Amino acid sequence: MALTHAVFDYDRYAQICSDLAAVGRPPELHGHLVGRLSAGSRLDHTTWLNVAQELLDGRGALSEAGKVALIQLYDASLAELAGSGFSLTLLLPDDDAGIDLRTAALGQWCDGFLAGFGLVERSAELSEEADGVLRDFAAIAQVQSDLDDSEANEVDFMEVMEYVRMATLMVFSECQSNDKQQDAPPAALH
Repeated sequence: MALTHAVFDYDRYAQICSDLAAVGRPPELHGHLVGRLSAGSRLDHTTWLNVAQELLDGRGALSEAGKVALIQLYDASLAELAGSGFSLTLLLPDDDAGIDLRTAALGQWCDGFLAGFGLVERSAELSEEADGVLRDFAAIAQVQSDLDDSEANEVDFMEVMEYVRMATLMVFSECQSNDKQQDAPPAALH
């Protein structure tokens, strides 16, 4: 379980972004990844690293540690989505960060999800419920983040975050083909 926690450590990816002088942010990157996976896309590790580099829009090259971290993020995200435990970890700042920062990050995550989801061609129409989720995510992506650290704002944030988690799992489940082979993580780079 310690590895799972390390995989979703926001500060780890914030440091990668900082090292790259990246324009992109960790929540947007993770949302994009989860959006693609939810829509049914699977990427090999090399393609994922290229996509991540492009999304982050950094001036430098990914370090080996950065590549390993991003591959772990891909594999862990797919494993959570495809698992039976209804568990999905969103790559967001820790609870000790201000509510305004966490709210903005949740909006970035939803924006990334929509962008990633929208890039994947699907043959089947989405259900009315899934369409509603995408509309909700679009609204969350527009959230204003100048909030004060109050108990009410904290409760609201937690409720919206839980909705995003569960709605993502529902969309993922709806969009997957019957081929369970695609849910296996790709072979590691050597």
